[in-house]
Amino acid sequence: MSTFEQELNKIMQINDSKACTEALISFIGRHKESLPLPGENAQFDKAIWLASSEIKLSPADMNILKKVTDKLLVGLEPVKQSINIRDLLGAGKDQAINLWQELLAGMSWQQMVPAGATRGIGAQMVSLGTFGQELGEANIQINVGWLVDKEHLRILLNAKDSNDNALSNVELRIKESSRGIVYTKTTNNDGAVVAPNIEVKPGQYQIEIAFEDKLAQTPYFIV
Repeated sequence: MSTFEQELNKIMQINDSKACTEALISFIGRHKESLPLPGENAQFDKAIWLASSEIKLSPADMNILKKVTDKLLVGLEPVKQSINIRDLLGAGKDQAINLWQELLAGMSWQQMVPAGATRGIGAQMVSLGTFGQELGEANIQINVGWLVDKEHLRILLNAKDSNDNALSNVELRIKESSRGIVYTKTTNNDGAVVAPNIEVKPGQYQIEIAFEDKLAQTPYFIV
């Protein structure tokens, strides 16, 4: 048995939990350059677990923990938080627009033209606006609209590189939360996808853009 394990065993035999924790903290300080990784030493893992109930985090540590947790949460798919684009037709449209903009910002999208509802000749359209994101070397811009009367999505996508040259190998996908990918198309030689009449059933949708080994996703929206 190594000196590390012998000393750890002695600490674990201390009956007073507070005294045990204090001894463990001192022990960790002395061995900080050679501490085992989680899973490498079951006895050390157990000691840390037991001591965690006695150790209170400082305000600085709590702030660090919150920052790390917030970053992890941003990476989660926001299936439970999505915008119902019908809300853009009613009295609560301002609140719906604000929610959509917050969701876009949380997923690194920049809104260029805001969302809103418009009426054309014989048809009403809800627009989620125009928004963009840099995806590796690709600069992506998307305009999304929903034709209310026909229940069609209208999507215009443009993809260019850093020198403003069109990219013809960017894939647009439309994914429904329960059915998976329901539409896919790749940009043409002009670096564009023009999809004016994508028929959609009621559901919760998300747009994905794939370029090389990178993937960008929009927030979910309900139609």
